[in-house]
Amino acid sequence: MDWLNAIILGAVQGITEFLPISSDGHLVLASALLGVNATLDMTVLLHLGSLAAIAIVFRRDVRALVFPRIDWHGLMVLAIASIPAVIVGLTLKILLPKATGTEVERSVMQSPLWAAGGLIFTAAMLWTAEIKREPSVTLANVRGGGYLGVLLIGCMQALAILPGVSRSGSTISTALALKWLRPEAVRLSFMMGLIAITGAGLLEAKEIAKIEPVTGICGFVSSFVFSLFGLWAVRLVVLKGKLRWFAAYCLVLGVGALVYLLVVKRS
Repeated sequence: MDWLNAIILGAVQGITEFLPISSDGHLVLASALLGVNATLDMTVLLHLGSLAAIAIVFRRDVRALVFPRIDWHGLMVLAIASIPAVIVGLTLKILLPKATGTEVERSVMQSPLWAAGGLIFTAAMLWTAEIKREPSVTLANVRGGGYLGVLLIGCMQALAILPGVSRSGSTISTALALKWLRPEAVRLSFMMGLIAITGAGLLEAKEIAKIEPVTGICGFVSSFVFSLFGLWAVRLVVLKGKLRWFAAYCLVLGVGALVYLLVVKRS
């Protein structure tokens, strides 16, 4: 992959990571259109650009977890939410044999067909998220049975390892369904993202180091810059209750991709 393609994919990653339309799904489809191979290590590097943007935008929330006193409750909620992603990540990276892991990456993670199906699933999630409810749950007041809800949100984040399944879309939609306040649903989703992306970066650190420096830097910077815009946009969208716009977009893109892959491309 050359530096120009890295910039393009970085822009795709940055814009789509936070809008509820699946950055991985768009990266797979964009890579197919560009004729390049967005390997797992490059994908994780692009996500690290988004991580840097989250750390800056949510720096006050991150600092509040440890200063002026440690927020043990908030840390516990984030730990519970991160359990499913940790299990999935370690299973794919450590417990699966190298050959099996490579096959999973090639046949699933980089599959345009899987990405198209995942986008349709994301559309359904986003559509149901806008059903009217009486929200009351926050990161500070979740208690008791609410922890099971947090674990469910974490399971949706783990499911988002599949291309086309939006991490932000699935976690925010699930939180809204569980009656979280909209600003708190966004906050929880991206605080969880900090942990998940950091973990993925650590697991892929050796592979990321092998990426050609100019290509890696261009992709990272592009992802970071466009992620700042994406973070601003998603908070505006969620607070105004416009998730169904993106449900329609994901549905059209997913169905269109399926038609192209199964009908046009094979004809």
